[in-house]
Amino acid sequence: MGRKKKITFKLNPEWMLKEPVDFEYNKYTLLGYLQKCHKGFDKLEVYPDFVELSLHLANIQSLVKENTLLLTDKKFEYCDDEILLKELVTKKARQLSDDESYELDKTIRYSGNKLFDAFNLAKSIWSLAHDSVETNLRKNKKNISDGIGFSFYVMKSTNTLYVWEYHIKRPKNFNFSTKTSLKLIFEGSQTESSISDIIENLSTFSEKVNVKDLPIFETKSSQDFPMEQTFIPIMRRKITAYTLQETPLNKRKNFDYK
Repeated sequence: MGRKKKITFKLNPEWMLKEPVDFEYNKYTLLGYLQKCHKGFDKLEVYPDFVELSLHLANIQSLVKENTLLLTDKKFEYCDDEILLKELVTKKARQLSDDESYELDKTIRYSGNKLFDAFNLAKSIWSLAHDSVETNLRKNKKNISDGIGFSFYVMKSTNTLYVWEYHIKRPKNFNFSTKTSLKLIFEGSQTESSISDIIENLSTFSEKVNVKDLPIFETKSSQDFPMEQTFIPIMRRKITAYTLQETPLNKRKNFDYK
């Protein structure tokens, strides 16, 4: 998974208020940003643009209703890491002149529709991927509440087998949220080794538990999607949703961060 990194947004969350506020400048700044987003969407890449677009749309609403910006110094673990409400900080917009207020108003009215259209396009790609990717539990359902296990996927176009470890955690000070990390432990020809052999020989869980008893998910997809930006985020969410659905509330303490 690697060290956490501070995200670099394609568009500064404070872009609308850069001095001096000017609609024409802001317009071309926004169009340049959206062009970058669309290049990813053309390749069916959902993240990280989906998350960033959500923040920019939230800032439009926040400026209109409360004259504040929503910012974050969150360090992201993976490109589809969501921004939680607790991870946002508000910043009061600076005092504007009458001319700047007029330019900002034009920027907001123009940008809202453009950002919403891009967000809806990202959402449609997300929905396509969600419907195309299927994740099923193959064994060891009885140990699902442990929050650790494996998932495998065969990309038919290349006959490549991928095997991941997953670990569902409830981070410190976040009682009502979970994070699911995925670690790739094997990528290679489907015929090289069996899933069981790969897990037994390469799992980092083997020193703590009997890996033969851990849940194993199989993921399939009706078409190929970008791995990091689309496929893995969807698989991550499906494993998490299934695990939470099958784990009673009183057993979710197993997910506490370790």
